[in-house]
Amino acid sequence: MNFAKNNRLSKEKTKLCTVALILLLALSAMITIAPEFIANAQQVYDTPTFLFVTASPNPVGVGEMVYVGITFSKPTPTGSGYRGDLYEDITLEITDPAGKKTTHGPYYASPVAGVIFTFTPDMVGNYTLQAFYPGQVLKGYNKDDPTISSSNRHLIGSKMLPSESSIKILTVQEEPLLPNYVTPPLPTEYWVRPIYGLNWNWGEIGANAFGLGGQGAYDASGNVYPAGTAPNSAHIVWTKAAHWGGQPGFPIGSDSSTSYSSASLIQNYFHPVCILNGILYYNVYDSSPAGNVLGWRAVDIRTGEVVWDLPAGKSGIETIAWGQIVNYNNYQEFGSNAFLYSSPSAGGAFSFGPNWMGIYDAHTGNFLKNITNTISTSKLVDSKAKEFYDTEGAIIGYYVSGGDLRMYNYTKLINPSGAFIRVTGTANGSDPNLIVWNATLPKTFNGDSISLSIAAVTPEVILVRQVPGSVSYQGVTLGYHYVAGYDARTGAKLWGPINQTLPKYEDTSVLCAREGYYVMHNKDRNQAWGYSLTTGQKLWGPVQLEGGGDSAVWRDGEIAYGKVYIWDLGGYVNAIDLETGKIAWTFYAGDAGYDTPFESYPFFGYNRHTIADGKLFLSQGIMYTPPLHPSYRMAINCTDGSLVWKILQYSPTAGGPIGDGYLISYDSLDNQIYSFGKGPTVTTVSASPKVTLHGSSVLVEGTVMDTSGGTTQDIITTRFPHGLPAVSEDSMEAWMEYAYQQQIKPTNATGVDVILTVLDPNNNYYEVGRTTSDSNGFFSCSFTPEVPGDYIITASFAGSESYYPSHSVTAFAVDEAPEPTPAPTETPPSVADQYFLPVAAGLFVLIIIVLVLLVIMMLKKKE
Repeated sequence: MNFAKNNRLSKEKTKLCTVALILLLALSAMITIAPEFIANAQQVYDTPTFLFVTASPNPVGVGEMVYVGITFSKPTPTGSGYRGDLYEDITLEITDPAGKKTTHGPYYASPVAGVIFTFTPDMVGNYTLQAFYPGQVLKGYNKDDPTISSSNRHLIGSKMLPSESSIKILTVQEEPLLPNYVTPPLPTEYWVRPIYGLNWNWGEIGANAFGLGGQGAYDASGNVYPAGTAPNSAHIVWTKAAHWGGQPGFPIGSDSSTSYSSASLIQNYFHPVCILNGILYYNVYDSSPAGNVLGWRAVDIRTGEVVWDLPAGKSGIETIAWGQIVNYNNYQEFGSNAFLYSSPSAGGAFSFGPNWMGIYDAHTGNFLKNITNTISTSKLVDSKAKEFYDTEGAIIGYYVSGGDLRMYNYTKLINPSGAFIRVTGTANGSDPNLIVWNATLPKTFNGDSISLSIAAVTPEVILVRQVPGSVSYQGVTLGYHYVAGYDARTGAKLWGPINQTLPKYEDTSVLCAREGYYVMHNKDRNQAWGYSLTTGQKLWGPVQLEGGGDSAVWRDGEIAYGKVYIWDLGGYVNAIDLETGKIAWTFYAGDAGYDTPFESYPFFGYNRHTIADGKLFLSQGIMYTPPLHPSYRMAINCTDGSLVWKILQYSPTAGGPIGDGYLISYDSLDNQIYSFGKGPTVTTVSASPKVTLHGSSVLVEGTVMDTSGGTTQDIITTRFPHGLPAVSEDSMEAWMEYAYQQQIKPTNATGVDVILTVLDPNNNYYEVGRTTSDSNGFFSCSFTPEVPGDYIITASFAGSESYYPSHSVTAFAVDEAPEPTPAPTETPPSVADQYFLPVAAGLFVLIIIVLVLLVIMMLKKKE
């Protein structure tokens, strides 16, 4: 009984303890949750703000720019990046030395609570600057982004109190302010990548080639390089085999048709794709009829050194399609990144566009991202696409789909969010967000159905066209075409469509477009017309071009530097002034004689040209026939039509991309890749004797040698064991053909000019001689030092269009010559020697004579 009672009491106590424990845990949870609950409850605060002004430089010269910064001590509490509240209605009051006040603003602060702008003072004296903020009520969003911020939402409705900065005094002086740091000028010496980050103006020479036009062409507008330098001589920097090439040897015969295959309708062994950061990227193919891609290769364009060899993409069947360097800046990060875009192996010339792509890191070749459902477009480099997240180097494309002209932003594929460069995962290439604008093209013209397609792409205008009744692969027309122009930036229709009359049943087509013009050409009559890209109106023509019997077979053209250049199979290049429609100059390749069955040396078409740095680079030759004997790669001056340089080469596969001043070209005569450009040199010098006497001559000797990357190749080191001599510009073409292409050694090759200067014992620096090296690279020159002492002599090669400069120094000494030993002086005779001795000698002789006479007389008496 007592046991049962106690047991019941024990159970009751247990229940009470359990309930108490539950209540205790619940209370603990409430205590834990309460602060969070309280923190998220709506609260209203009056938050003080603190405002500051900076001005730099200070002091500054009159008429010079000043950076003005307006800064809060911290962002708003509801701000989160570009979302949430930003400080609003900030103004700056500037008072000039005359007392005139100017108000700047109102401004929105950035996500980091700052405003920066520039102004230029125009008066000497003290300016005062003061910033003002009127305060605001937090609403959780800003005018540019209506999304409510997730940061501190409980503070929405709070006030940010007004504030004003202290007065900043800016001193403006008469004297201009010199910058603390001056970026280095453009280099005159050999330079390499990377370009140091502070060398801003070196961007003029550090040019890249994205290869957006296919076959190494610059972009869809053509193969014109808007910046950078290009070779002014035929100097070869290096060569690299793309495949076996040249003559195979017995039992195969040797003529123009027996070289190893290099190019055909469906197979090419080398497609230069792009040049990024001084690296050439290209695909490596096998020798099968299908031209299977084996891998990718990255090569330094200065040295020919292979940076990496990799399989053909992640799938093993991809080709590099193009490259890109994109500069991206936002509030979170900034800087440039380089990428490679790949597509499935083409598998021949008659293939269609791929439906997927890969994006790879250009530095390592590592896979980054996959793009599905891709769209084929005509691509351009947009160097300053501000509407694309403040991005430079953006790639944009144009295409027609369903009767609509569209602009496509490839850069969004690597940056869909707009916040960071994070290239990973998979993206849909058909995402509507990639389309910048859509312009509906007209479907009819005066009741007739029309179907317009892209005829030419420029950064300013997209030209669309339809040619009714054209014959397959020929440009024969029914005597008219429909054409219209659309703004390339906005998609707005500028003009058209209009019906333009053309020669009936003749081969007339749009040849090229750029610089506000498009040019049409009648191949049958060899005539050209110029039209305005902005209005569609005819400006001039027809212009009859000079040509030969083969000129009507094919032609090609490009616009640059205010001219249109038209070249053809007949060996002619005609340049027409775009403004006047008059022929500016004509270049003729010359009569071919027995070298080729053609009348002249034909120029290759199919977009295998390059225009850069004021030069038109063309290749002679024709596809589907053996290589010409001989054929040349030529550089023609775009201003006057003069020949800048030429060299043996047959280049039917690509026009030749250019980067950092180097031209990459392919030669089907040996199946090698060539890099043309300036090369480094080395100069040596010696003086003998090392110690000489004042008044004696000193003989200075040395060499100037080419040290380009190609000079370490077997073809050079085995024939030039002491180095490849540097030669004059006049000797360059024949010398390069001898050194790298096994041609006849020129007997009249000359070297380069060498200047000899000395630093004499009195610290005077002056020139003592000039000489020219010979075809061995050797030079010598003698001179007589002016004063005794130690000399330092410098031999300098100033560089040329082919070589960068170099110099070398040595030393010698000039001693004082010893005083000459004087000849012995005779003692003058004394008076005794002059008078007494001769008289005494005479008397002595007289006495002897007298004695002899006396002896004779005595002897006679005895008888």
